[in-house]
Amino acid sequence: MTTYSAPTTQTSARPTGVTILSILFALESLLFIVGGVGALGIGALLGPIGAGLGIIVGGFMILLGLIGLLVTWGLWTGRGWARAIAIILAILGLLFTALGAIGLEPMSIIGLLINIVILWYLFRPHVKAYYA
Repeated sequence: MTTYSAPTTQTSARPTGVTILSILFALESLLFIVGGVGALGIGALLGPIGAGLGIIVGGFMILLGLIGLLVTWGLWTGRGWARAIAIILAILGLLFTALGAIGLEPMSIIGLLINIVILWYLFRPHVKAYYA
């Protein structure tokens, strides 16, 4: 008697750094959503102009947070598109934090270093292989 077993696919184990990066990306995304809700609430307290501005800023922050959660899922599950988006976001982060770092803003310098490390890590051979 023969039994049928579904073919198995060999999947590479998720690198520890990818797990850490995914968790941090999720936390950042949740902070964007919370900040967006806060902007909506504060905007509502500031009258009609503040409410309009709160809707624009809060809505944008919530949208970025939701996109971030989608990218988090993609990073966690090894989707190549998520790695590409994370690279783009790290490059954008480099550009924005570089402007602050020029003025020797301490948090911008830290952000600059973090984005450099993220880019370096996402181009490591074993990480690229995980997303292939």
